[in-house]
Amino acid sequence: MKQPNTQEVTKQKLQTFYWPLWFPYPSSWFKALILTLFLRVIIFIVQNTGKLGYDIVYFVRSPELFLIFTILLILSPIPIISLTHHCLHLLISRFISEIQAPEIGTTQGLLPGLMSWWEGLYAWLVIAISTLIAAFFSTILLPLFYPSYDRRIEYYTQIENINNIILIFGLFYIYAGALIYQIEYLVKNRIISAYSGNKEEDTNKSNINL
Repeated sequence: MKQPNTQEVTKQKLQTFYWPLWFPYPSSWFKALILTLFLRVIIFIVQNTGKLGYDIVYFVRSPELFLIFTILLILSPIPIISLTHHCLHLLISRFISEIQAPEIGTTQGLLPGLMSWWEGLYAWLVIAISTLIAAFFSTILLPLFYPSYDRRIEYYTQIENINNIILIFGLFYIYAGALIYQIEYLVKNRIISAYSGNKEEDTNKSNINL
């Protein structure tokens, strides 16, 4: 007797639950949360590298080198995330290969593969867009804190005020990141569905010709 495929059973169970497409799935929330936590590592690396680089640029006094270094610093999260993703799946392939994603395959070597570079590029896009969206909505809600240019700057750096601003910014940031990862998930599913449909159609045509 043929046993049912686990993946097909899981899909059938998920189809019984109603989940709106505009609301991110748990996997999208998880990716956004992990990226938010890892952002502290990225900021630490970029900040220390930036200090060293700008000291060199200041010593050389070259505007061209300053521009080149700034562009590289902005794009630096891509290789950082790609290398981290590659090392993580390198460990997974070696010790717990049974949970390795099919699209990743067997990870080998020291250089990141195609999927690792894609994760780095998309994560950089998520960071940039989420930051802009969070800054946009936080600016709209800024009047709730009764800002006044007559007050000293120390008022806005107090623990209570700064924590409220960080909380609002963080909530918008995580939701925007989860929504962008949700879009990626839906696009991948659409491509897989279209590919599966075309493949099934070609198979049917071949059977008819036979």
